[in-house]
Formats: sequence, structure tokens, C-alpha cells
Amino acid sequence: MTAESQNRAVSHRACKIGASIFLIACAVLLDACATTTTPPTSAGQPATAEPGQRSAQSSGIAYQDGSVPIVRTTTPTVVLAGSHRIGSSGATVAVVEFSDYQCPYCRDFHERIYPRLKKEFVDTGIVQFVHKDLPLKSIHAQAMPAALAASCAGLQKRFWPMHEALYANHDRLSPTLYPQLARELGLDVAKFGACLADPAREQFVMRDTLEAQTLGISGTPSFVIGRIQGDTLTVERLAKGAPSFEDFAREIDKLLKPANAGATPGTR
Repeated sequence: MTAESQNRAVSHRACKIGASIFLIACAVLLDACATTTTPPTSAGQPATAEPGQRSAQSSGIAYQDGSVPIVRTTTPTVVLAGSHRIGSSGATVAVVEFSDYQCPYCRDFHERIYPRLKKEFVDTGIVQFVHKDLPLKSIHAQAMPAALAASCAGLQKRFWPMHEALYANHDRLSPTLYPQLARELGLDVAKFGACLADPAREQFVMRDTLEAQTLGISGTPSFVIGRIQGDTLTVERLAKGAPSFEDFAREIDKLLKPANAGATPGTR
């Protein structure tokens, strides 16, 4: 074998080894996403997974906040029509959160990361933030009732206040809390109660769950980031877990268009 042939053979073997390492790295990432976690004891102290612990129901976990890379996907879409959105109608980029009101990591995101994301990107008219429900009913008994409470409040134009109140009362979610919050927010309590009892409202909420399934999302919080085209979002990034603010900012900046400049903030 000539020296040139030996070099080519060594190079080929190196490429194969490199590919193997890449595949192993991917497997580690997937295992980390499916690791059983312990809820954080406070907003400032997110929990870490215990070594070697795996969830027997990995399709129904609450993904832990942490260093979660945002990966490029193909070109799936998310329906924005009928969803609760906050931000400028002129924004061309949106962040969509699939969340569960009883998920401790969703609460942690809303307490630690969302305020800055909203201040720097949403309130400035650059990005829309979109809520989608993904109640993990198998592990969170109050996930669906809380989602219904927010949805029913939305019928009376008070979705976002109820949304914030539910996270603020994360540890107190119960059937008696929802009417109490409705009264505090000035809702028509009779209409609110009738809405909670309407099976059609649960079917409405479940539309988001079905959409999450088409994206391969089964845990919360999960996020998609993409470009807005009318009432549709073309997905460019997907994260299973809560990225850091810096990760959000980096990915949003990649998608921004000059047309966003001067957009007027608003809510829907």
C-alpha cells in the first residue's frame, strides 16, 4: 500500500470514528431529555436529575430547565389562529410555548426567563409569544382543570391575567381556586363555571396537545421558534426543555428581519 493510500485509509477510519462519536453524543442528549427530574424547590434553584435515574413514562415528563440546545428541524408548521398571542401584529418571528400549569419547570421558566424575554423582545414589538396547552394529565391532576380555567377566562378577554395568576398560585391549584381567581379578575363567575363544565372546552384545549404530538413534543415546557406567515408559524427551531435567555436571544436574532424595526407592541 502506498503512503497516499494509507493516508486515505486513515482518513476514512477517522471519519467513521467521528460519526460514531456524533451519534453517541446525540444519544446522550436524548437520554438527558428523558431523565426523571425532581421539581425545583424554588424559582432560583432548579433541580437536577439524579444520576442514572430514568422515567418509566418518558412520554409524560416535565422536562427540566437547563442547557438544552435548540436544534434545527425540517419545515413543520404551527397554527396560530385561535391561539393566545402577545406582541406586535407586525412581528415576523414568534416563540411558541407548549406548557402545563402544574409543571414546576414551566413555572420556573415564567418566573426566571419569560420576564426578560417579554421585556426585550415582545414589549419592543420584535417577537410574538404564543401559548399552547399541553396538560400532562397522567402525572398532573390539575393540569387540565387549570388549562380550562385559562381558556374559559380567555372567552371573557382575560386569558393573560388568568395565565399569570395560575402560575403565581402554582402550588395551590384546585377546583376551589379557579372560581376564586375568576372573581378576583372580575369575570362573570356563572359563565366561567358553565364553561369549565362544558366538554367542548376540553376538546378545544386538546387541539394543542394533538398539534404537539405532530411535532414530536410530549413534555413541558417545550418551545418552537419560527417565522410568522399570516396565521401560521413555519418552525425553524425546536427545544424540549427551557433554554436560557441567551439561547432564546441567539436563535431569535438569527431569524429576525429588518421589517421588524418600528413595529408597534400590542396584545391578542
